Amino acid sequence: MASYGETFHQLRVGKGLTLKELADEQASVSFLSKFEQGQSKISVDRLMHLLKKMNVTADEYFFLQHDRYLNSPMPVEWREMGAANALTDLTNIFLISSGLAIRHQWKKLYARLDVLKENAKKSPTVNNVLGYDYGRMMLANHTGKSIEHSSDYAVKYLKQIDDWGIYEILVLESFLTAMPLADVELFTNIAERKLTANESIMYVAGMHRGFLVSSFSYFMSLDQFALANETLSKMEALHKKRDGRDLTANFAMTILWCEGWLKYRVDDKVLGKSKMNDATTMMRLCKEDRMFRIYDDFTAEIVSAPNDHDFHYGTVIS
Repeated sequence: MASYGETFHQLRVGKGLTLKELADEQASVSFLSKFEQGQSKISVDRLMHLLKKMNVTADEYFFLQHDRYLNSPMPVEWREMGAANALTDLTNIFLISSGLAIRHQWKKLYARLDVLKENAKKSPTVNNVLGYDYGRMMLANHTGKSIEHSSDYAVKYLKQIDDWGIYEILVLESFLTAMPLADVELFTNIAERKLTANESIMYVAGMHRGFLVSSFSYFMSLDQFALANETLSKMEALHKKRDGRDLTANFAMTILWCEGWLKYRVDDKVLGKSKMNDATTMMRLCKEDRMFRIYDDFTAEIVSAPNDHDFHYGTVIS
């Protein structure tokens, strides 16, 4: 994991700011330089002050710090992420709701849903409406009740956008599980073409490791094995295009695990289970403990069920 200073440096460079432009009475050029190089520590208050000057939220900073997004260089398209803070705001909305769901804080999620609903009613911006719909989806996963039309707004929005960016890929990945099959197939192809055509976008947050694995899992849950196989081929093709700037060992292990899952369901349970176990063993040996626990549980869930109709996959690549 990168140091706090290294993460800060990547953000500053991505924003196109010099040390001199960022320095003020709270942080001199000399201090900032030492912090970025790991030679000085920083207080929380001072870090929050500097992030605010860069127009970066604390959530965004720690999202980058802990999710390995800094395994790749910060692209020029960083500015696309910051346009009107739309992506940052939407990410924060999603993270808070999903965080409450992960921690099983359902009362707080119910209360948050009331706030999101009121926000969407008073100011029906894209972010506010998507935020409310996403919160409803999180709650539906807990109650086991499906919510009709929870992805309608997301689908409508994505179909209106010709030039997809990181924002659209985030919307796709967040609402994919609630979308109709035809729309998931369409949007997966659009997003994959976007990443293939714009190499630097591919480096942002390992996007290919997110939505393609989610799409693959979605197709598996519907017994759409041909589409799952096509998506697996997309994953493999994108992985082969990587170079030394992008560390994708985790993605390679995930591909192997997905190959095993497909093999297990389609034609060879013994070989399929063996591939999944090989992948999780590699995760354990590579000390990817969180990843190992998640995929080991996934494997146990898959081999204990006759199908994957109730399988729920969340983006877990880290």
